[in-house]
Amino acid sequence: MSYIINDEVLNEIRDRADIVDVISGYVDLKKSGSNYTGLCPFHGEKTPSFSVSEQKKIFHCFGCGVGGDQITFIMKRENLGFREAVKFLADKYNVELQQNSNVNKELVEKKKRAYSANKETAKFYFNNLRKTQRAYRYLANRGLDSKTITKFAIGYAEDSWDSLYKHLKSLNFNDSELEEFNLITKTKNGNYIDRFRNRIMFPIIDYKSRVIGFGGRVLDDSLPKYLNTRDTIVFNKGKNLYNLNLISKESDRKKIILVEGYLDVISLYQSGINYSVASLGTALTEDQAELIKRYGEEVYICYDGDNAGFKAASRAIDVLITKNISPKIVNLRDGLDPDDYIKKYGKFNFEVELKEGYNYLDYKILKVKENFNLDTSEGLSGFTSEAAKILSRVKNPIEQDVYIDKVARQYGVSKDAISSYVSILLNNNRFKLKETNINREVPIQKDSKFIEARQKAEMQIIRYAIESESNFEFILNRIKPHEFKSMNCRIIFEELNYCFENHEDVDIINSLEEKKLIDDLFMNKLKSVKIDIVNSERVIEELISTINKEQLEFDRNEILQEIHSLDKKTLANEDILRIKELINKLNELNTKLKISQ
Repeated sequence: MSYIINDEVLNEIRDRADIVDVISGYVDLKKSGSNYTGLCPFHGEKTPSFSVSEQKKIFHCFGCGVGGDQITFIMKRENLGFREAVKFLADKYNVELQQNSNVNKELVEKKKRAYSANKETAKFYFNNLRKTQRAYRYLANRGLDSKTITKFAIGYAEDSWDSLYKHLKSLNFNDSELEEFNLITKTKNGNYIDRFRNRIMFPIIDYKSRVIGFGGRVLDDSLPKYLNTRDTIVFNKGKNLYNLNLISKESDRKKIILVEGYLDVISLYQSGINYSVASLGTALTEDQAELIKRYGEEVYICYDGDNAGFKAASRAIDVLITKNISPKIVNLRDGLDPDDYIKKYGKFNFEVELKEGYNYLDYKILKVKENFNLDTSEGLSGFTSEAAKILSRVKNPIEQDVYIDKVARQYGVSKDAISSYVSILLNNNRFKLKETNINREVPIQKDSKFIEARQKAEMQIIRYAIESESNFEFILNRIKPHEFKSMNCRIIFEELNYCFENHEDVDIINSLEEKKLIDDLFMNKLKSVKIDIVNSERVIEELISTINKEQLEFDRNEILQEIHSLDKKTLANEDILRIKELINKLNELNTKLKISQ
């Protein structure tokens, strides 16, 4: 959806969206003189250093240095782009955004109708649950309390052919739109009936708190066990995740757990683990992987322990790896799913299982091992061949070599033999061979006087992006807006993307200065940046390499600081597990840093 965002709109949002009100939705603020203070949501702290000025309409953290206005806060907290953040606040504070003339107004209106119908349906199901003892008892027997049921707006679709249909008709929704929204279906006789009947209903809510679809579960053993909304004008199951609405507001974004079912998410949440999501009745997609990357730094997969769960986890690993996410796999004892495990063993033990999660390669190799009898020559040969196939798909040559050595030592097989077979597998796939050769290219030597490397690199990248659309496209294929640490750089990059997509011929720097989105000091620095137009692509690659290396160094220092702080005190069992986890991460980062040299 395309909207016009100008000075008038931004000023109205800043006026209506009181900055204290906006931030209070995420931070517990206390009045302190003329300002408000609280714990910073962007870094861990025990003493409040986060300050909000209602008069100046800005916030600032004296601990980590982050600051800005309402829009900046929402961009960082919700991990949204500039335009998405403006739309987020406009929706919340009833600021009308004018659509571009080429927007399909009929489509916009139809989407509004869909959201409204879904919302009314969710309310209808929720009220039904309160009136239906059998359905409510089913949830109580599953261990859910009334507070959790309300939090997730769980409802019940009556064992009736048309109770929802009649209700929505009374609210002036017509047959064709209700069928299009997948709330009713048409029989062969031409009659309309409810799509969901005699099922516990789980509303699927997006990060903007809009009901976009439903999942329904039977109360007995009948089939299908689950029935979900088909793709509609507002719902695409491959582009959404269950529990995004809560995780976007409550999670600290440090961890995110991918589970299989609605009840897994809900039981974990009730136990105090508020950072899990579920895919929506489909194998994990690349779009869902992007969402997971947005809402969690450390990604865990915790699927059912059966064969189907293993296959789903393997597919999820492959998808996440394409998005540069290295997930850990949680293999719960007794083959339990998260819902059953949390009821039997509790939150503490579940978190221990998280800390002991497998690296994705260890997990894949372990699962392959289960298919072979390693006490026989045939079994050992078969296992080693399958393990080599897994290792042949590892792009990082150091990581590959480490695991070849590990398998060789652990199972008593020649390292040279495994390496040779991996090479054969690579040579049999020209694309993989080409990709490997590209990965072995020697990076350009960096300027030894590169001070404040990341900040300068980001600013230079933005300068190249402004220079031409071809430069911008080249950069966009290598770095995404949310990866910029500088909020100024991110806003400019977002605006460039919008201008190029809409073929607008705008002086981007003057436009942003007029809207007062970028401070004068930054703009003056940006204008003074010199670039090499002749070798632009080569220099851009080098700058992005600088950013990637700086991020690895930053992550490494964070881990070292945490290890150092733990080392100073008497260690409990939980601390020992944490140090073990940190050392594993440190080793992974050291390996990546060697590659980037």
